[in-house]
Amino acid sequence: MSEQTTGARPGTRARPTGVSDGTSAPAQAPEAGAWTGWVRFGAVVMLVVGIFGVIEGLAAILTPTYFVTATGTVLVLSWATWGWVHLILGALVAIVGASLLGEAPSWARGAGIGLVALSAIVHLIVIPVAPIWSIVVIALDIVILYALITTWGEPLGARR
Repeated sequence: MSEQTTGARPGTRARPTGVSDGTSAPAQAPEAGAWTGWVRFGAVVMLVVGIFGVIEGLAAILTPTYFVTATGTVLVLSWATWGWVHLILGALVAIVGASLLGEAPSWARGAGIGLVALSAIVHLIVIPVAPIWSIVVIALDIVILYALITTWGEPLGARR
């Protein structure tokens, strides 16, 4: 069989079509693309969880009597105070999630892991107030942590 060859310059050896000469950008391994998908998925879920955290915080601040516990407090703090915690934490999670969708500076992955772990702990504390919602957010936080931690060895700059 004859091979198709690219137009070779005089004095150079012709290569079969599709063979790289090393001057073009190297192709990513298929596995790297899958990991990139996990990071992007984690970033999107972070953005959604962060926005929901902001909404949850605003609801707790604006209507502190909407969520009622037996003593009126959750771990010594009023529900309005926890509302501020959810609002600030949700905004930070959303900002870091959005930065992971972009060029993803080197701090974004570590900050995302720390903030999402803190989000899971905060929702663990408020399970008595909103049990189903807290468990859903904790499950989403675990998925985000998986997406960010299992891809740790991949350089952030390799995602394109």
